[in-house]
Amino acid sequence: MIRLGLIELLDPHGGVAHRVPVTQWPVTIGRALDCDVLLDDPHAAACHATIRADGDALVLEVGDTRNGLRLRGREWPAGSRVPLAGGAEWRIGRSTLRLRLPDEALAPELPLAPATTGRRRHAVTVGLVALLLWLLGEQWLRSDPGDPLGGYLPVLVGLPIALGAWSFLWALGSKVFTRHFDFVPHLSLALAVLLASLLLGALLPLAAFATGWEALARIRDLLTLALGAALLYGHLSLILPARRQALAVGFATMFAVGASLHLVLNQQRQDRWFGPLYLSTLGPPALRLAPTTSTAEFIEQARGLRGALEQRARDTGGAAWLPDDEADE
Repeated sequence: MIRLGLIELLDPHGGVAHRVPVTQWPVTIGRALDCDVLLDDPHAAACHATIRADGDALVLEVGDTRNGLRLRGREWPAGSRVPLAGGAEWRIGRSTLRLRLPDEALAPELPLAPATTGRRRHAVTVGLVALLLWLLGEQWLRSDPGDPLGGYLPVLVGLPIALGAWSFLWALGSKVFTRHFDFVPHLSLALAVLLASLLLGALLPLAAFATGWEALARIRDLLTLALGAALLYGHLSLILPARRQALAVGFATMFAVGASLHLVLNQQRQDRWFGPLYLSTLGPPALRLAPTTSTAEFIEQARGLRGALEQRARDTGGAAWLPDDEADE
């Protein structure tokens, strides 16, 4: 028999779940057992739609249904007749169908991406080694001489296990939606964001100290929030690759709203947009690139803060430290 066309039933991610070859027109679509394309969809009617030949063209007729169907961004009620071309997609209830015809124009062939599994695994290995060295260095700096070596074990084991469990759960999501257990891509993404967060947390205050640009230290919380949004977007885009554009818009909006709320809450709670500047240790003087301030200039700048501090002490009821003549005012 000559194949006149193909009707494809698509899954939620745009993949083909089932194909029905067409050898003659008309073709009926619905839940009834005598339909040519049988739908397991409670929102579809017994004979929901029919594709008929109308001369050299095809027409999609909507049958006796209360839900109609959706095609070309429109809702078509029962009794509608819609011209149908090759490659057209329409939605019946929760089911998405597509018509393929022999003479339809095909999209150009996409180049095959080179295999990156080996390189990605190598990058993950390097990243894990870097993470362990980082954790080892932090623990060494926090430890006192003579501390037992057993204190290193929770630090070196806990975070990698948590990272692996986090990636495993996202990989299960990939298995459910894409049928691929993408553990290594999820692990490499989480590892990259974690290392970037650690580096920014260490380098931004040091860069602020070296250059004298306070903004570098103040934006750390916003950058951490941006990295968190990027991490979630990356995981979800691996699970739902067909929804990457919508996910990007959604997470960009979420970041903008979250950053705005963060700044507003800081202003309400601390009377400042950003958190207070704080360094547990100062960087080496050799890294200081900003020009120095003379002692006299520093004292003069500090003296200018007195009025604002005294006013805040009065406003908050903490005037006990003010001089007696000023505290009585």
